[in-house]
Amino acid sequence: MYDNILKTRATSRKALILITLALIALAFISSARSYDEFNGTVYSLGLKEVVVVQPVNASKLNLTLSQKAENITLLDLCGARVGFNSSYLFWRGDHIYSLNFDRNVTGKLIYIMPQQGQQFVLPLRDGEPVRIILPPGYTTGNRILGIANPAPDDFQTGDLGSVLTWYNTSQISYIEVNYYKNNALQALTKIFAIMALAAIVLLAEYYYSIRKLRSIRKDVEENARHKI
Repeated sequence: MYDNILKTRATSRKALILITLALIALAFISSARSYDEFNGTVYSLGLKEVVVVQPVNASKLNLTLSQKAENITLLDLCGARVGFNSSYLFWRGDHIYSLNFDRNVTGKLIYIMPQQGQQFVLPLRDGEPVRIILPPGYTTGNRILGIANPAPDDFQTGDLGSVLTWYNTSQISYIEVNYYKNNALQALTKIFAIMALAAIVLLAEYYYSIRKLRSIRKDVEENARHKI
């Protein structure tokens, strides 16, 4: 009985993961069409994970990643799931995946990588186009709060959020994007304004104290003269 419950929970979890990946794939296929059929790898950043959508036109593929991938899924152009065999190797800090498909497949490879903080660093190896979609409500470009290095070839904001695109990465070894909330600049401006106001108040109190001390010293000196 207990084993049956565990099997049911595991099956439900796998089904939920597959449904989620299918929805993500559908969303990214639609977004790719809205961005002129972008033929590169798309990294959609979340608060705790990165969803990667990579175009595929091959019968096998080798992935070398800096982070361990999860829920690797292959979809054809119709959005149907395609089975494949895979092997995994961790070598000198890299996570290496060898994927062998049953046939030549044209479609999308989707997988998930962990993500923490508001910085995304992407090592580059193949020189292919790259698109990074920031989490909803986040942006980049302010030198104080965070920028993308190197600067993207294209930067757009729309329904998908802030989208950065590099069309040619052959001369780039890595991409680093530091991002922040859309209202962070306003919040920082308010903080600076409060600090400036506090500084003015402290400065006024300082000058008032100096004048008061000078007045007290003057009164003491005058009293001393009268006594003499």
